[in-house]
Amino acid sequence: MKAALIKRQLKKMYDVADVPTSYKYWFYKLLGLTLTMFDYEGLPESLPAREIELQLQLTNHCVTFMKKGKIWTTETSLFEPDEYYQPRRFTYAQPVLGSGTKNLSDADVCIIYNNVLKDTIHGIDVDASLLTFISHYARQLADLSSTINIYTVNSRLTHYPIGKTDSVRQSIQNFFNKLAIGKREIIADDDIILNGFATASADTKRTADTLKDYIQCKDIILEQFFRDIGVKFRHPKAAQMSEEEVESDEQVLLISLDDMLKSRQEGIKKFNDTYGLDVSVRINPKFDRPSSIQEVTGNERDNIRDNTVS
Repeated sequence: MKAALIKRQLKKMYDVADVPTSYKYWFYKLLGLTLTMFDYEGLPESLPAREIELQLQLTNHCVTFMKKGKIWTTETSLFEPDEYYQPRRFTYAQPVLGSGTKNLSDADVCIIYNNVLKDTIHGIDVDASLLTFISHYARQLADLSSTINIYTVNSRLTHYPIGKTDSVRQSIQNFFNKLAIGKREIIADDDIILNGFATASADTKRTADTLKDYIQCKDIILEQFFRDIGVKFRHPKAAQMSEEEVESDEQVLLISLDDMLKSRQEGIKKFNDTYGLDVSVRINPKFDRPSSIQEVTGNERDNIRDNTVS
């Protein structure tokens, strides 16, 4: 069974050069990391922490409600703003739970927000989720992954072929298809000789240092993502970092875990009051700023990167 799966996987092969394909890869890898930022205790069996965080991180909010005698959450749309433009009602539709419209003030309903922005500012919808944040980094990493792959493949070339007819171009394309996967291909087409075949010199200025620059850039972007969600990285320096440098580094975070934690704790307090439970939420120690400010260099940095996004 596993052998057949491996054969199918090798046959279709992953296209690193395709930006949408790489974007999906990085988006899910980064989302898988952020979904572990908070730990919950005391949740009912019908309401996994993963589902709460999926709603919070991808839609800005998590609405819970009673159905079939249990507490659930699913993707919801908020509407009917009050005097401060905050929603008063929501609608949902789910294959198993069905669909419906309820008031956020109903006795069996609770709403939790991802951060202080909530969903609107003066009636204008805002993305208070992590969707845009993750997408921003996923796109940059996808572009670099594609560039590195294309650069590597193109480094096998000394000249670019030029075809004057469809037949010649097709023969050349077949050649490139084989080249891209490291295969040898023989061009056997009389049209190439009869109709002419020209080449243009490839860029001879490409060096191994250029490829290293691309890889280093990808690592820098990835490390910046880690910093912005609370995982600290420090490259070795000739001199020790001063206390002012450390504090400055602390203040440039784009994601405020304190704000996100506060919003969750406020929501969980209402949740406990609504359902008579004793649920608690805290920052995962891996992302807790006081415990993660320690200096991370060399092999430690590589291990964290490999374990989280490889």
